[in-house]
Amino acid sequence: MMSQVYDTNHVIKYYECDMTTKLSIPMILNLAILASNLQAESLSIGDDFVHGLGWIVLQYDIQIKRRPIVGETVKIETVAKEFTSYFANRDFNFYDEQGELLIEIHSLFAMMDMTKRKMIRIPDEMAAGYEPDVVKRIKRGPGPESISSDDEILHDQMYAVRYTDIDFNHHVNNSRYFEWMIDGLGADFLNSHEATQIQIRFEKEVGQNDIVTSQIVLDSEKMRTKHRIMVDDQLSAEATINWIEA
Repeated sequence: MMSQVYDTNHVIKYYECDMTTKLSIPMILNLAILASNLQAESLSIGDDFVHGLGWIVLQYDIQIKRRPIVGETVKIETVAKEFTSYFANRDFNFYDEQGELLIEIHSLFAMMDMTKRKMIRIPDEMAAGYEPDVVKRIKRGPGPESISSDDEILHDQMYAVRYTDIDFNHHVNNSRYFEWMIDGLGADFLNSHEATQIQIRFEKEVGQNDIVTSQIVLDSEKMRTKHRIMVDDQLSAEATINWIEA
């Protein structure tokens, strides 16, 4: 069985870019999720079908060759490749108008009951719509490197969760974690460096009225940063980002 592949074209808007005029890292994820939602709607298994259920992202592995610039048209291609009873992996590829691969994302999703806030089995009829490979176990990537007690914290900052940080699933939108993670690196660093690989794992959802702490560790020799988002003493998300000079 061949999994359903979906693609959509998108013109990069000015409000999707950062100071460099390139598509911002948080917006990369927003556009990927948009493509997955459009595919679900095209297969008649979108929001109207799930009735109180919703997809949650557990992990991303993102490879960035080049970020598109404002006004550029990209093709976003996505495919839900493998499903188990509780988990699904989905790939996203961003291409430029010449067909060159710009961004590659491997992701791991699960289904949640949005009222009970618990993971549930993926409904069979929803899984069947994507025509994925049904497997007993999905092989996960290595994931991010955790901050250890021996690491020197470069930046430690608290953020209050705002009303606009909460999406219709009633938890913090995944793109907000990236905003908190990279904010402490500062404009000088972000304007002079490009992320080439991002590995992020979400551990515990952040809700309304929470106060999060974003911590950063910088390994200048390896050009790598480690990040974590905490609520009190609970880990909510962690990431590793590899950088090159722009």
